[in-house]
Amino acid sequence: MRNLLEVKFDEFIEDFGLQGESEESNWKRFVNYHFFSQFQPGRFDTDTDLLDQICVESPEFSHVHGAFFLLNDQILSEPQDVDDILQRDQKGLLELYFLTVGDTVMLGRQLEKLVCDLDEVDKGEKWLELLSYVMSRKIMSFWSDNPVLRIVSYNNSEGKAKLKFSAKFKECFSDIDSINVDKRGLLDIVNSNENSYKAELAFKQEFLISASGNERLGNTYIACLTAEELVELMTTSDDLLRRNMFDDNVRDFQGNSTINQEILSTLKRYPERFVLYNNGITIVCKNIVPKNGKYELENPQIVNGCQTCSMIYQAHRKGVKLDSVRIIAKIVSSNEEVTQGIVRGANRQNIVYEEAFETIKAFHKELEKYFECNQIKAYQKIYYERRSRQYANNMQIKPQQKIGFRGLIQSMVALFLNHVEDSHKHEFTLLKEYKDSLFIDGHSCQPYYLAAFLYLNIDRLFREGKLPKELKNYKMHVMLLIKEMQGGSSPDLPSVDIDKYCERLVASFAGGKLEQRASDACEKFKDIRAKWIDLKGEQYKHGIKDSAEFRDFLMKEIYGALDKHELEKVYVGYVMNVKLDRHNNWFGFIERVPHNVFFHEFDNPGIDRSYVGKKVSYKIVRDGSQERAINVRIMES
Repeated sequence: MRNLLEVKFDEFIEDFGLQGESEESNWKRFVNYHFFSQFQPGRFDTDTDLLDQICVESPEFSHVHGAFFLLNDQILSEPQDVDDILQRDQKGLLELYFLTVGDTVMLGRQLEKLVCDLDEVDKGEKWLELLSYVMSRKIMSFWSDNPVLRIVSYNNSEGKAKLKFSAKFKECFSDIDSINVDKRGLLDIVNSNENSYKAELAFKQEFLISASGNERLGNTYIACLTAEELVELMTTSDDLLRRNMFDDNVRDFQGNSTINQEILSTLKRYPERFVLYNNGITIVCKNIVPKNGKYELENPQIVNGCQTCSMIYQAHRKGVKLDSVRIIAKIVSSNEEVTQGIVRGANRQNIVYEEAFETIKAFHKELEKYFECNQIKAYQKIYYERRSRQYANNMQIKPQQKIGFRGLIQSMVALFLNHVEDSHKHEFTLLKEYKDSLFIDGHSCQPYYLAAFLYLNIDRLFREGKLPKELKNYKMHVMLLIKEMQGGSSPDLPSVDIDKYCERLVASFAGGKLEQRASDACEKFKDIRAKWIDLKGEQYKHGIKDSAEFRDFLMKEIYGALDKHELEKVYVGYVMNVKLDRHNNWFGFIERVPHNVFFHEFDNPGIDRSYVGKKVSYKIVRDGSQERAINVRIMES
């Protein structure tokens, strides 16, 4: 008979399509997935690239099975994330987590070698590149303190591993700690990530609030809790914060702000006064049941008080005495409508980062429904996971079918805003830079759906080994090439032509043809990259991904445009004629002085004789001395 953890492991293999991998490799991936999902529940379900990155298989560092880095509580997946976070927050606290499924002592030795020789280590692996960047002199000047090091060991022994490090190594870190996870602890983490657990609270004092009239509020208590009870509620058996308990709190922990430092100061200096100075917290749950002098809470969520809870947890980790600290808590068991009202009301009082509220806007809700109602024939149905883990309880929906906000905004920036060089940036940076161009009421849902479709399916083709592994880091460029090669230049998002454009592009994938289109795009990318290196030199080989100059070169290779400023200009004229060439493709001329402008169906899919005599807008590209029109669109009368 299989135990529950083994059943969860089997489900994980099926969900991620890992049946062809070794059991040992899958188990390491399973442990990494669940342990690190505690820091941002649901992230790995919509960002399998990040999961691949943290699951380390390094010949040189054979006992490092997981590498996970946080800066100001934000997960790092790209060096660009470091720049974006520091630009916003000015200072950074770095946390390094290394996980092993086996010998902790050997892991410790390899980490000491890694840190001491970091400048000389080959940075061929993504996690090493990221670690090297975040610990470079350039970034160290922005540290608020030395990094925190956490060593995580999965085994069945009890207690923390006794690690011995040299004095020089210890000086590199503000704190070094080890975390041991056994099978029981791992199952507790799995249940916590799935938000399928119950917790008990002892109330020092409480009273039940009764609704008047016909309003049904469920059970609602105003209670006084001890800080120690709150810590027990919001931490796992390994003393890690249950971050999924804050999923419905749109305002994440805001770091070591002035207000949060005041909270910590009060906890240290005036613990008895804390209950008077603090506004308290709000907890919602499915059910509250009195039990043996305590109250059992089913699937509790802290929807207001993230800063308070985070600072109490920090104080607990730093050894601050909390036995005389009390917190006022509003604890509600009610229906979904009332709960959502509490979430909105509780968070409306706080200043939050704009991106925290983005996905609760009407456009995103409409987009979520559009995804649920549509499917491209011959391909898997896809879903927009607007809220973290919203499809977690649907066993039929696999991770490779879900895209989150991060993947969606990155895809849209690459494909429909033509800034593929920015597409790897952090989502809050992209939202700040492109908020006036994306997710606007009145936009069609089709381009967003198409961007998600390409993102998920190209990722799947790379994962299945059907596209060259060496190009995985250029996934967005491959997607852009597919779009441009099959559909030509796309209309602007507010254009009335955008739906027709998307439909034509989808039609080019009919009958499972996306794999061939993707393969062609990969070959085109390799050809363009080779030309770029020949032109610029070997030193430009590694700066392609975030290079706007390379983006312009790529577009020139497709369309022959020599001047990017010229490419941005929009012209207006009348179509003189439209004819068929010997290959039965449409071509024609637009009236212009001193020379009429040629256009062809290749650059303008969907064009036909109905364009004759019509007023059109268009852009011009050049190939040598020859001009031609692209993006030819009929203008409204």
